[in-house]
Amino acid sequence: MPADDSLIASARPESLKPEYDYVVVGAGAAGCVVANRLSEDGSSVLLIEGGGTDISQAKISDPRLWPSNFGTDTDWCCSTVPQPHLNGRSIVAPVGKVIGGGSSINATVWLNGDRADYEAWEAAAGPDWGFDHLIRNFKKAERYAGGESAMRGGSGMIATRTPDRSHPVTQAFIESAVACGKALRRDVNDLAQVGDVAGQNDVNTDTNMRRVSAAHGYLHPALRRPNLTLLTHAMVTKLEIAGGECRGVFVSLAGETRRIAAGEVILSAGGIMSPKLLMLSGIGPADHLRKLGIAVALDQPRIGANLHDHLLTRLLFSTKGVNPPQTDTGHAGITWHRSNPSRPGPDIQVFGRMFVPNVPEVKPDEAYAIMVGLMKPKSRGSVRLASADPHAAPVVDPNYFADPADVDAYVAGMELGFAIGNGPGFDGMRKAQVSIPRASRADIVGHIRANAGTYYHYVGTCEMGTDASAPVDPQLRLRGLSRLRVADASIMPEVNCCNTHAPTLALAERAAEIILARM
Repeated sequence: MPADDSLIASARPESLKPEYDYVVVGAGAAGCVVANRLSEDGSSVLLIEGGGTDISQAKISDPRLWPSNFGTDTDWCCSTVPQPHLNGRSIVAPVGKVIGGGSSINATVWLNGDRADYEAWEAAAGPDWGFDHLIRNFKKAERYAGGESAMRGGSGMIATRTPDRSHPVTQAFIESAVACGKALRRDVNDLAQVGDVAGQNDVNTDTNMRRVSAAHGYLHPALRRPNLTLLTHAMVTKLEIAGGECRGVFVSLAGETRRIAAGEVILSAGGIMSPKLLMLSGIGPADHLRKLGIAVALDQPRIGANLHDHLLTRLLFSTKGVNPPQTDTGHAGITWHRSNPSRPGPDIQVFGRMFVPNVPEVKPDEAYAIMVGLMKPKSRGSVRLASADPHAAPVVDPNYFADPADVDAYVAGMELGFAIGNGPGFDGMRKAQVSIPRASRADIVGHIRANAGTYYHYVGTCEMGTDASAPVDPQLRLRGLSRLRVADASIMPEVNCCNTHAPTLALAERAAEIILARM
């Protein structure tokens, strides 16, 4: 059960010390993990968050309301630039502005991904980031209701469970996926490879359908330690860089700018905000910084580059009658797919939804949706600064669908989505295929360009790697500076084939081990 949210309180500015052993910037999913683990041995830790602490409000505690956070006080309210390959549309790019970050405003999907995901990380960043290390960190993060196994954690920090599979849409999805050649698995997280399986995704909610975020699981228990301080409604505007090292941070607090020194700064602000803060501090592409009048502390061309994300497209089907009420979070089965059999792992994720709100074509309870995700895009974009003003929104350009290979892969994924939606499991309830019936390849591509959205899984903008061009080394140190590390989804060299919440927590667990030189 989530802890009592009322106990999560922010420090008063007058109580802050002038210096801490560690300053962690961002109390999102990764920052909560890092702050917890770094404070275990008595080190003084300051965790700084730009948003607030109210995770008891309904739009956060009830995961079914997660989209209602967008454009509100719990969202940094970013959007992409118009995307030329998605019909010039600007796509909302929500980023959690509250303790727990994305883990407080996401859809609570809990998935580990595929061994191939972490083999790609190992190829880029070395053996510390391989599957065998990371599966241990997944287990450290998780407290699965089904108990511990070789792949599942039974006593970790975040409560997870598998939703009931009895809803007819869930049963139909799984039956149809199996008819398409997928193997039925009762637990899709209890195996290393997911490319040819079907089942039901897990969620990080309690049995009363309340969200269990990183703030609940990691931050709240750690705040009982006197050596961990949480500072909220405080925006870090710049890192203090001098003499080839990061000496602390500058924080906008109650209308004033305050300097706080640190033995080491851990940047955990996420795939969009971490590169933004680095560039505001003079760390990034030199030409870009000079154009904005920012003094260059370190020319690092790949800060803010390599931005990528998961694309998501909905396929609608009407039903012959009214569906039973939505159960649990509304997720209704999941499977994965290789668009090309030669791929090392899946690049498509397909899942069902048993309730379809807010669309004019169907009534919410007289339809089901098949959701098709492009999980391994080759297209790459960037995060850049709009100005030197730290309060200005960054320029976010994921460059969706720019690589023609993504078009081919996504069409294959959509074809599987249609096959599942029209599969034998749905024969008893399906009335019609509403989305692009009798679709040609050109129709499918046009539908994607007109309708695709995002999973909000922004990664790669401070990628780690053994290659000298990677901004972050395998120990998460910012190359060219000392006393500064990055630990969040921005360091992922390549995005996982699944929702990124659980992988981000595992990454942060691994980061803490590396920072503390424990393993």
